[in-house]
Amino acid sequence: MKIVVCGSYGDMKHFLEVLERLKREHGEQSVFPTREHLKRSEPCIEAHHRQKGETDETLAIRSELMRTYFDQIDRANLVEIVNEKNGKEHYGVGTTIELGYAFAKGKRIQFTRKPTNANILSLEMAAKNQFYDEICRKPEE
Repeated sequence: MKIVVCGSYGDMKHFLEVLERLKREHGEQSVFPTREHLKRSEPCIEAHHRQKGETDETLAIRSELMRTYFDQIDRANLVEIVNEKNGKEHYGVGTTIELGYAFAKGKRIQFTRKPTNANILSLEMAAKNQFYDEICRKPEE
C-alpha cells in the first residue's frame, strides 16, 4: 500500500506524529513525504509559516514540491489528510489543492479528524465511496 500524507506544515509536530505512525504501521517506503522532501520544504516553511516572505526561489521550490505531491498522489492507494492545526480543524490552501486533486483522481481519502467543514462534507457526500467512514483506522489493502 502506498500512502500520501497531506496537511499543514504550520503544525509540523502533529504532521510528523501522523507521518511517523503511518511509517511504523506500513513501512517507511510506503509513506510519503520522505525526509528528503521535508528537508527540501524547509525554505518554503520558513517563508510561509514563519512570515519570512516568499521569494522567486521559494515559489519555484513550492511549485516543484507540489508537482512531486501530485506524482505521489497518482501512485497512492490512500491519501491521508491531516486536517488539524494546533488542535482545531484546518484546511490550508495547499492541503485543499491536494485533497481536490486526490478526489478528482478517484483516490481513497481518509482524515485524521472528523470533518465538520461544510465544503468538505459536501465533497464526501458527492463521492462517499472515496472516503473512509472511520477516522484514522488502518485501511485494508
